[in-house]
Amino acid sequence: MMKLTITDKAAEKLRSYDQPENAAFKLTSVFSGGCSYTYNYDLAIDHKKEEDTKFEDNGIVLYLDKMTISHINEDLKLDYNEGQGFRLVGASQIYTFRLDVKNKVKA
Repeated sequence: MMKLTITDKAAEKLRSYDQPENAAFKLTSVFSGGCSYTYNYDLAIDHKKEEDTKFEDNGIVLYLDKMTISHINEDLKLDYNEGQGFRLVGASQIYTFRLDVKNKVKA
């Protein structure tokens, strides 16, 4: 089973967001193609689905969808840098950087 580490800086920043009771932090990926194929990542406050996988670290709960887990076969680290946003890295590559949290839950 893959592991997700949330750094102190990332956890501190995530705690600063207002999160409705019926929502959670969720990391998803979307497959896109054209001349080349790639995944785009989205970090959001969103409704979790039954098939999402729960990860908890540093006091933060974050869900990943099935597609994201299916193409990432390594442990991940979510980090944050002021001015650069969130960054998702594994041992073999940087999956994405300059992520910002989007709120997809209607108030």
